[in-house]
Formats: sequence, structure tokens, C-alpha cells
Amino acid sequence: MGAVAALLVLLLLALMAMRERKARGRFELLADVAAVSDSGAPLEEAFDAICAILVPRIADFCMIDVLDENRVPRRAAVRVAPGGRPEFEAGLAERMPSTPPRMVADDRSSLESRFYERVGEYDLRGLSHDEDDFEFLQSLGMRSAITVPLRARGEVTGALTLAVAWSGRRYRREDARFVRLLAGQIALALDNAGLFADLERAEHARSRIAETLQRGLLPPPLPHIPGWSVAAMYRPAGAENEVGGDFYDLFRVPGGWMLAVGDVTGRGAHAASITAVARYTVRTAAVLTDDPLEALRTLNRALLARGDSALCSLAAITLSEDPAEPVRLAVAGHPPPLLVDGEEVSEVAAADPVLGAFPDAEWSLSRVEVRAGQQIVVVTDGITEAQGPRGRFGEERLRADLGGAANPALAVQRLEGSLHEFTEGRFDDDVAMLAVARAGDGAAATDVLAARTPATARPEMN
Repeated sequence: MGAVAALLVLLLLALMAMRERKARGRFELLADVAAVSDSGAPLEEAFDAICAILVPRIADFCMIDVLDENRVPRRAAVRVAPGGRPEFEAGLAERMPSTPPRMVADDRSSLESRFYERVGEYDLRGLSHDEDDFEFLQSLGMRSAITVPLRARGEVTGALTLAVAWSGRRYRREDARFVRLLAGQIALALDNAGLFADLERAEHARSRIAETLQRGLLPPPLPHIPGWSVAAMYRPAGAENEVGGDFYDLFRVPGGWMLAVGDVTGRGAHAASITAVARYTVRTAAVLTDDPLEALRTLNRALLARGDSALCSLAAITLSEDPAEPVRLAVAGHPPPLLVDGEEVSEVAAADPVLGAFPDAEWSLSRVEVRAGQQIVVVTDGITEAQGPRGRFGEERLRADLGGAANPALAVQRLEGSLHEFTEGRFDDDVAMLAVARAGDGAAATDVLAARTPATARPEMN
């Protein structure tokens, strides 16, 4: 019996190691695509570079199609792995894309993915344009295929198709889910490539492009999180900038929710591009692992891959659907989250190294029990460093404003009012804040109040 148990343990460890290697490989792939996003390469070079990353690592052949102004698909890039016949690449490059009809509908934001776990003759008939095309598709020997839309700034701009054939691999549903996540990063790469090309061709369009980038990065609406009450504040510095280096994000992860508050270096379009990488990378890593530490490690690798000294401070918080579970926190170079308990305000996590600075940096995970009447508040340093006629806003004033706040909405209202009065409405730096507490009997009223206050206005993502 002991030998059987030992064998089962060994099998379990082997399975865990295999899954870890697979997850690590996917993070590395995302980092490589992010590097293409930040390279500023021309569109055609970006297309080819992305296909080279994906083949043969996760596909035997890959195609990227783009939609022109009339929503007509055009094949922009093809890559075929070793083992395929010489005519495959030319045939795939020349054929008309089999784009899902809804992907090219009049509604420019329409989405439709396509996943074939086991490609059969019926599927090939549906994809082929005529009998000759059907025979060509048959000759490829496809086992599985995935087509996902590429969407940037709320608009479908193209499609990515991956397939496996002669390698003997087969896609599963988890692979299809990962490719959908990957498509977001690829769309960002292609969108950035197009934007940088526009900057080079037309210098006078710089401000318009920067504005477009920034509008797409406005904070998301606050979602309803069962069992929790949340309020947020975001204020950019200056009337000409809608988005700067500060950001917050809330999104679903397995078993709960993740909240992130961050601050990236720089301003304008450069800061917006780093913010986009930070938010999407953290979302992807968190959805795959439900681990704040892995989210920090993945973003650190992505920022280092840029090669332009891009830095980001970040506080990541995971809320469990199980009210008995403590809140998990990981902090990288960010002002430590604060626990507000009546009049008492204390730090609940240490600030570990900033992201994007050190390849061998390590971060720690803190666990905090948030009881009824307590709340966790995370702010960016734009609040404590805010300047007014009386000097610096400071940590002491921040804690005094938060002390005694009964709920997140009240905490945000207090701090925004105090900050506005102290600075006389003039912000030299962006500011962002998230407050979260366990919902009590007054949770519904708190949510209504939060929705009505200027500090927690809920701008739609573009």
C-alpha cells in the first residue's frame, strides 16, 4: 500500500511540474509578443515576428488576417513549421481567408471565435471556398485549429488562426482559452505597430494618436463583487491629459477577484503604452494562475523585455469568494496598502522591489483578515506627494482623512474632498485610489452612494 501511495505522489508531482512548465512557457510567449508590441517595428515586420514566435512553439502553421476599410479580410502573414510540404506556405499565403461571417459584420466590435478540437471532412467543407480549396485544406492534414478575432480599442481589426497537423499535437479547450487571451496581446502589438507607423509618417498627428491611446486606458467600471463593497477614485494631472501613469483595475479570477493599483514611469503616449502592457499582462497572468506573485513576476519579465527602463509600481490584492479566506496582497515598489479599522490606520504589507528594474527580484505574499467594519485602502503616491500652498499633502494627512471612514465610498469622498481643498484643484501628478471592505447590512446603500459620487464615476472602456 505504501508503494502505491508513493507512486501516486510521484505522479502528482510530475503532473504539477508539467503544468508549471506549460504555464511558464505561456508567460514567456506572452513576454515575447509584448516585446514586439513595444519595438515600434513596421506593420509587416510585426506580423512576421509574431508568426515566428508562435510557430512552431504552439502551432504547425499560423496566419494573421487584417480587415481593410471595407471590412474585407486580407492575409497579412503566414508561417509554416518544419515538416510541412514546401507548397503549404505559398498556398496558405495565396488563399482567401475563411473568416467567420460575424467577424466582418457591419458591427465593427462583433466577435466570434472558432475552435475545432478534431478537424473532420465536414469542417473542411465549411471552410473551403470550392473543390480545389477543399483538396488543398485536406492536404494540410489539420488535426485541430483555432481562429480568434484581434480587437484593439473596441474594434475588430483582424483574426489570428493557429493549427496543428504533422507534429501530432492536438488543441484542447484550455488551449483555445489561452489563444483568446493571447489575441489581446497580439492585437495590442499590431495596434502599436500601426500607431508608431502613423507617428513616423505624420508628426502632426502625434497628439491625436496619444489621445486615442489614453482614452482606451480609462479605468474600467466598478463591477459588483458579491460579499464586498468597493469604491475608487482616479484623477489625471492637467486638463489636456485624460490618462497618465496611474491606473487601477478590477477583474474576475478563478475563485474570486483581483484588484490592482499601479503607477508607471513617464507621461503621455509612452506612459499609456506601458500602462496597457501592465494591465493586460497582470490580467492574463492572474486569470491563468490566480496568484498575485505570479502576476508580479510575469509583468516584471514583460517590462524588462522592453529594454527601455520602463518601471511600474503595483499593489495586487486577491479577494476570495469564501468569506472565511483572508485577503492576499503582493506589493512591488508601491505605497503599502492601509488597513482602516475605525480611527486606527496601519500598513498591512511591505513594499518589495519595483517592477522592471531587477531580473532576479523577489516579492512576498501577505495574508490579511478583513473583519466587519474594516477596509483596505490602496493609493498611488500622487496623493501623498500632492503639493498645495501649505506644502506636501503627506502620509499623516492621508491617515487622518481615512481614520473613522465607515465604508469605501465615504473613504473615497473624504480623501477626494480633502485633496481637492489642499491642492486648490490643481494636480501636479495623477492620483488613483481603491478602497474595499466586506459588505455588511449597508452594502447596497454604499454601492448606490459610490455610483453617484464624482470620485467613483464609472467611465466606459473604449
